[in-house]
Formats: sequence, C-alpha cells, structure tokens
Amino acid sequence: MKWAFAIQRKIRLAIVLAIMMLFVILFSLMESYNVSAISKSFNSIYEDRLIPAVDLYAISGHIHTKRNKLVTFLFTGKISPEEISLALSSSNKQLDSLISKYENTYLVKAETNHLQNLKKNLKTFERDELLLINAASENKELAKTLYLNTTVQLYDEMDKDLIELTKVQSEIGKELLAESVKSQLSSDFISRLQIIIAIILGLIIMILILTDKQVVLKQEKFNLN
Repeated sequence: MKWAFAIQRKIRLAIVLAIMMLFVILFSLMESYNVSAISKSFNSIYEDRLIPAVDLYAISGHIHTKRNKLVTFLFTGKISPEEISLALSSSNKQLDSLISKYENTYLVKAETNHLQNLKKNLKTFERDELLLINAASENKELAKTLYLNTTVQLYDEMDKDLIELTKVQSEIGKELLAESVKSQLSSDFISRLQIIIAIILGLIIMILILTDKQVVLKQEKFNLN
C-alpha cells in the first residue's frame, strides 16, 4: 500500500510539474510578444514620428524661405526675376522630395487629410508664385496687391496644415509611448510570475528527490531484513 501511495504521489507531482512547465512556455511566449511589441512601438516612434517631425520642420522652413524671397522680390527689388525663379524652383523640388518621403511613412487618417490639404495649398501657392513673377514684370504694384490679397491667405492655410500635422505627430507619439509602457509593465509582471514558478518547480523537484531517497532507503532496509 505504501508503494502504491508513493507512486500516486509521484504522479500528482509529475502532473503539477507538467502544468508548471506549460505555464513557463506560455509566459515565455507572452514575454516574447511584449518585447516584440515594445520594439515595434519604439521603431514606429523613430521612423513614423520622429523623422517625419523633422521633415515637417524642414517643409515649414522651405515654405517660409520661399515667402521671404518672394517678399524681397516684390517689395525691395533686390532679387531679379531670374534669381527668384531659380530659388523658388529649387525650393519646390526639395519640398516635393520631402512631401514624398513623408507620404511613405505610416499615416493615420487625420494625417492623410491634413497632408492632402497641404499638398493642394502648396500647388496653389506654386501657381501663384508664377503668376506674381509674371505680373511683376509688367506691373509691380499689381503683383504686390495680388500677393497681399490672395497669397498671404495661402500662407495662413499652409501654416494651419503644418500645425495640425505636428499635433497629430505628438498625439500618436504619446499613444505609442503609452503602449510601450503598458507592454513593459506586462513584461515585468510575467517575469515575476516566471520567478515564482521557477521556485515552485524547484520545490517540486526537491520533493521528488527526497521521496525517491526515502523509497530507496526503505527498500534497502527491507532487503536487509
């Protein structure tokens, strides 16, 4: 009867051991998923938020440079029509490149909408630039009036688009950071559970070893008798 009881006890401990091992495997998979999620969030923060934010700053810089050059051309005459045409053409190419690069990042719906508005306003602005340069060659005062009545409003619209895009960048960045923190906390909790399970597994193994020793000793005493 003692032998049967010992075998049953070992079977129970073995079952508990197997269940613990399954939990360890499950927790390992969950931790691997959390690590992957954290890595993905940080990559997205860098590639889809930080770099595009720098590009937005560059886009804003080119727009304001174009504005300053156009104002200098119209109101001071320090820049010739040929010089302003070359300067604006160069800025437009760089803007197209930056916009294209920005479009290749991950965009949420709000970003897509604001970016489309920005692109539309940029194209309208480029058209106005040509009109102003052509008008200035015939009547500088008329070109100034057109600039003050129409082009200035386009600048305001583009600034609004850039501000909204920057806000979205900030909001999505905060969400990604919050997800990373959540995954980190989950990973820490799983690590603690794994430590607890490892301790329990160690105790079970010790019990199995001690039980085996007791059985062996009893068998040796029985054989001696």
